Amino acid sequence: PLMRSSLLLSCLLLTSMPLWAEPTSVELILDCSGSMWNKLSDGRYRIDAAKQVISEFIATAPEKEDLHIGLRLYGSKVSHRESGACEDTVLVVPIEGFQRSAMLKLVKDARAIGATPLAISLNAAVDDFTKPGQKQVIVFTDGEESCGGDVAAALARLKAEGVNADVRIIGIGLPPAVAERFAVLAPIENANSVVRLAEALKKATSSTVAAPAAPMIEKQKVTVKVTRDAAPLVEGDVTLMTIDQVPLKLVKNEEPGTWTGELVPGIYTANVGPSGRSFPGLIVSRGVDALFTLDVTELPKVTVEVPQEEIFVMQPLVAIFEGAKGLERQYLYIAPEGSEDEQYIDFEKAPGLSGKVEFRTPDLPGRYEARFIQLDAASTAVVCGRSKVFEVKAPKVTLEMPVEVPANEPVTVKFQATVNPNDWIGWVEEGAADGDYKLYARPMVGKAEVVVNAPAEPGNYEMRYANDGANTPFARRAFKVIPATFVIEAPATAMAGSQLSVKWKAPLLSTLFITIVAKGSDGGAYNDYYRLDSAAQPVKLTAPRTPGEMEIRISSESESKVLFSQPLQLTEMQASVKGPAEVAVSTPIAIEWTGPAGKGDYLTITKVGAGDSEYLSYVYTLDAEPKVEIKAPEEAGDYELRYTTETNQVLARQPIRVK
Repeated sequence: PLMRSSLLLSCLLLTSMPLWAEPTSVELILDCSGSMWNKLSDGRYRIDAAKQVISEFIATAPEKEDLHIGLRLYGSKVSHRESGACEDTVLVVPIEGFQRSAMLKLVKDARAIGATPLAISLNAAVDDFTKPGQKQVIVFTDGEESCGGDVAAALARLKAEGVNADVRIIGIGLPPAVAERFAVLAPIENANSVVRLAEALKKATSSTVAAPAAPMIEKQKVTVKVTRDAAPLVEGDVTLMTIDQVPLKLVKNEEPGTWTGELVPGIYTANVGPSGRSFPGLIVSRGVDALFTLDVTELPKVTVEVPQEEIFVMQPLVAIFEGAKGLERQYLYIAPEGSEDEQYIDFEKAPGLSGKVEFRTPDLPGRYEARFIQLDAASTAVVCGRSKVFEVKAPKVTLEMPVEVPANEPVTVKFQATVNPNDWIGWVEEGAADGDYKLYARPMVGKAEVVVNAPAEPGNYEMRYANDGANTPFARRAFKVIPATFVIEAPATAMAGSQLSVKWKAPLLSTLFITIVAKGSDGGAYNDYYRLDSAAQPVKLTAPRTPGEMEIRISSESESKVLFSQPLQLTEMQASVKGPAEVAVSTPIAIEWTGPAGKGDYLTITKVGAGDSEYLSYVYTLDAEPKVEIKAPEEAGDYELRYTTETNQVLARQPIRVK
């Protein structure tokens, strides 16, 4: 039996020394977001599959002086329900040499609880590489960026900063549409089983870590010592199982309670008979003989019960235990059905001989169990009791809305749900990752509908009912956005700086505005503007002061997007002032005038030679009559009448003597 080899091991075993032409640095980035507790097509949890494949890789990778392998985790420290989740990325093992043992422990202990700050992780990778030579980044992820980061920009920065890294993405059960979007950014292998993940990692590292030649099987000496009640186990047997369930029986030694064998590097589960105890996650590393000490002392039989009949996500959960020994390190774990003993979604201390512990249910629907855990002297989680498997259900939510809506129009969405804090109803593009959001509204207790503005861009979308603390939406409704009707009624030409009378037809939304900007300006540009929901038509828009090709635009503030535009040609600003040649001091001066009459423009009298911004008596031209009056100065002398813009540009002058 010891000659048999695992299919998975054959995918990952790296034995022959590759011929590096230069130092090689590899950074592994592991997604530890909460959605990694979804399952692959082979029934394995995504996080368990990824950890096994990465651990196999670490255990079997060759050692060489100028091979450097590091590990970065994101989503492993801060729950996606909590603030700081989008900054949760940590380089747990620097890219300095190959810290095999430390890396194996950190992968094993990693928890999948967080968000997906992929962009910030890639940005951080710029500073992770400290060695010259060949560089590679391998990202294991089951979803897209969920924190608003720009992954494409982060990848570009890696190159711009001189880190010419080969970036590879290994998708863990990605939807096809998501995999296609990743493929635009970097080479990707999308896998839906443990074996396929192993093959994807082998392919990704074929030029950096893996040996070019077919590997020979190397074996390491493995010793297993078994104790019961602090004494060696005299009778029994020990079998090690590969992760694809190949049994490898060890040989009993003369030393009591000791079994030995020679095994290829990898991850194994020890089954100790006749105790019935199993010990998963035993790692045999390359180049190191392994020694495992297993304790099969009879454990306290603790009963665990979850009494609730119907359990929904984001609700309180109670677990009751009885029959414990009251030792120091007793815990209750909430864990997915079938996950390894040390895995948990949430945990609480369980002091005493019996008691009741309160949790918050997992935010991912599925099958779970409560486990009573005793940590042994080696801090290994030993299960002393399990509840019956219970199902955590998505809340019963329904959504009703039209199947087609005009772009940017308000949409009434009716819902039926038990409203929880931080619930939201909003739309995303078709195929967007769970957890993504664009525009949303908060449902309220006692209400049956919300109003959300439709997207500005026609196309296929999805309305979702979700919660800030849950990765998976509770309800979805597909809908299509059709083009909205837009009309602008305004002159084709006008004087720069003048006021235009403008009417329009468009959705009357607070996020939409009408303005005049230079042709070719970006989508969020604006000058004088009015919001469409509050402006009485027609409005008077002040044109820019610069002549040339302009556009009257209706734009979306929330999306910085131009929804409709109409060309406008602005001519040079011109003005005239006409008044008497002489006036008496302190008497009215009648002035006839023409000009752009923009906001802040004014007619004034000043001393001859005064600066352009100086004025005495004045009157604003905005909404003024073609003939106005200002008061002559109290001091006799030579003056001039002026038309001055808000920006202190004098467009017209006429001399006048004050006697």
